[in-house]
Amino acid sequence: MTTAPDPRSRRLAAAAWRIALALLPLGAGLFLVAGMFPPSEDPSALGTLGARIAAGIVISAASLAVIALLVRVADRRRMSEAGLTSVRTGWRLALWGAIIWTVPSAATFGVLALLGSPLTVTLTGPELARTVLLLLMAVLLSEALPEEAVFRGYVTTVLGTLTRGWGVIVVQALLFTLLAAILRQNADPADLSLFLSMGIGFGYLRMITGSVWMPIGFHTAFQTGSQLVLSQDAVGFAGGTGAAMLALGVIPFSVAAILVSSTGIPRIVHPVPHRSS
Repeated sequence: MTTAPDPRSRRLAAAAWRIALALLPLGAGLFLVAGMFPPSEDPSALGTLGARIAAGIVISAASLAVIALLVRVADRRRMSEAGLTSVRTGWRLALWGAIIWTVPSAATFGVLALLGSPLTVTLTGPELARTVLLLLMAVLLSEALPEEAVFRGYVTTVLGTLTRGWGVIVVQALLFTLLAAILRQNADPADLSLFLSMGIGFGYLRMITGSVWMPIGFHTAFQTGSQLVLSQDAVGFAGGTGAAMLALGVIPFSVAAILVSSTGIPRIVHPVPHRSS
């Protein structure tokens, strides 16, 4: 006589295959993109940014299609229940997420400039605007949108069937970090701690708002600014990498955590409260 599988074991198995399937197009797409753009290639070239945007469209479309199939067929839920609320209601959250990264980051760079480490622009105004716009679109479509839809959207929702609250946040952040380590083929603790911090921070924003849009806005602003300062030729920084990461990561993430924890989300930005997953 066989023993019936434990209900928790069944839930774990169901969660595992759903998460694996949701990660497949994202992981495969990011792996292919990494191979398309070797380190020697100019990241500021219009062709490179255009190719990243085109690849991002494919990655985002494939990731969202798989998530939609899982949510509607396997889970029999609505997309909004997986944090994938409509653009009509989510754009303000995305904009707010971008603002609460941009303002403290710009303020920190301003202080660093007064201390003798200014940012310098090497392009004309129109060239800089074009580079920033293309870079923002490349980051949004190839990184922020698909990664947030998968990890802070579907993966977070699936993990909500197994645990709650900070348990969900930490586990999805660990999975996010693991994927980064595999794709980068790099186990440097400093790099992995950055991805873990990002995963926890974005996961907290998802828990507070019930939507992926605020993490998408914050993620897009953070990665656009970081790549513009650290890897693009359009902007130079007189300080070291440590000072740059203070302005790009430590200060904005800390300010966002304190602001959201103490005051919540402004009603004009997020008028309808959502229950966390």
